[in-house]
Amino acid sequence: MQKKNILGLFRKKSLTNQIVIIITAIMLVPLVALVYDIFFASRTDEVFFLDKEQRLKSLVESTNDEFTKSLTKLDLAPTEITPDMLHNLFTRTVEPLLPANSGFRFGLYIPNNEKITVLGFVHNYRNLSPAEEAKRQEEIFANTKTSLLATEISKKPLFRITGSWDDQVMEYISPVVLQGKLVGVMWAGERLNPIFYQSSYFRKLVRYFILAVLVLGIIGTLLVVRNITTSVGRLKSELQKLENDIDHRLPEISGELGEIAQAVNKMAVGLSQKEALEQQLLRSEHLIALGRLATGVAHELRNPIGIIKTLVELMKQEYSQVSGINEFTAALDEQVDRQNLVIQELLNFGRPTKVAIKECSINDNIKGVLSFSAAMLRKQKITVHLRLADFLPPLLADVEKLKQVFVNLIINAVEAMPDGGRLVIATACENHNLIISFTDTGIGMTPEEMTHIFDPFYTSKPQGTGLGLAISYQNIKLHNGSLEVNSSPQQGTTFTIKIPIEQNTSEGGDMVGTTYSNH
Repeated sequence: MQKKNILGLFRKKSLTNQIVIIITAIMLVPLVALVYDIFFASRTDEVFFLDKEQRLKSLVESTNDEFTKSLTKLDLAPTEITPDMLHNLFTRTVEPLLPANSGFRFGLYIPNNEKITVLGFVHNYRNLSPAEEAKRQEEIFANTKTSLLATEISKKPLFRITGSWDDQVMEYISPVVLQGKLVGVMWAGERLNPIFYQSSYFRKLVRYFILAVLVLGIIGTLLVVRNITTSVGRLKSELQKLENDIDHRLPEISGELGEIAQAVNKMAVGLSQKEALEQQLLRSEHLIALGRLATGVAHELRNPIGIIKTLVELMKQEYSQVSGINEFTAALDEQVDRQNLVIQELLNFGRPTKVAIKECSINDNIKGVLSFSAAMLRKQKITVHLRLADFLPPLLADVEKLKQVFVNLIINAVEAMPDGGRLVIATACENHNLIISFTDTGIGMTPEEMTHIFDPFYTSKPQGTGLGLAISYQNIKLHNGSLEVNSSPQQGTTFTIKIPIEQNTSEGGDMVGTTYSNH
């Protein structure tokens, strides 16, 4: 029963986890054995070196004690003992020990003159000439000097292993202290048996090599498996995204899974196009109905607004002597003018439109709009930077409608920078399209606001009608162009207009356009 529970739990794991568990179980046994062998060998070496250290320590400490006793018998202060006396006394103390300690090298370092005395050999013994002995002592002193100085400073014993990998010497270094003052540093060294350190070196080398191969094998296997399972998981995740968003596309994947992804993408493109056509039809029908409603409402409102305006004019004439009448009539005029502006925007939005085109210059149109917007921009403390491309080709377009779009975008930028800022207007020509961009440093918009920014009657302004950008979008669409927005909160906003240079026109010189926007 327990076995079935384990198998059931194992099957519930993902494919990646199942493969990882199996490979880990297979590799675990040799890995544990190898690691155990490495640590066991290290422990054996540690015991061996500890034994050597204790032997050297016992030898050096006993020699040091005997040497110190001999110094004490001289009954001299440490400062009165000369280096020659130390070297001679060290020689008399150590030479009797050499026959019984073949293969050991004894040394004495005297800090006052930085010279050493070396007795005994760790390599093959032979008589050396004075020059060879001097050279030998120089080499030993150069290799041992750092440790000797460390012992001199700390006045504590030191054990170390020196030499190359194929010729290692163990040394135990001990300070010689007389009456609390350091008078020298004594040490003894013994060469390790070449068979030991060579076999130990190659044993470790083989073990680490096997361990490296084992680890690389595991990593390589896991990477291959991980690559397969990651591709499957990635495909699964992207399909879930596609389920929620038909416009999402699966990324490129290698192998057979990539072919599946391409087939799914083709199917999604077809479904997306079908859905886009359905949405476009619904939007067109909605905007047509909305445009007719807006036109009807505008006509119905215009007549009473006209009557009110006439009555206000009569009040100005007949009651001009009444105190305070001008204040009331001015307020009525302001509201009537505002309502007329709203009615005109409704008519512009709902009225069937054809574009009367003529050849024009985009740069000149922008400069013309800025000429009568300059006062407003200065008042709002907004600096305008023009980055107009030279030698732009002329454009067949409705100049007034384009100016209306430019004015709306400039006004939006001004309202987005109540405390002043910078407006950059740029033009360019790319792929047979004229590109016009308006970039401000204003408060920006959220993604939700950008989604609805071109919808009729959508506005975030207390006094706005929500028709300015909708009409601008419609005017650009009537030129077979596009109007896009890119913005982030507190990071400014960029409106980009793209209009094809070559337009489709009828014989009468009017552009054939759609009555209502398909936005």
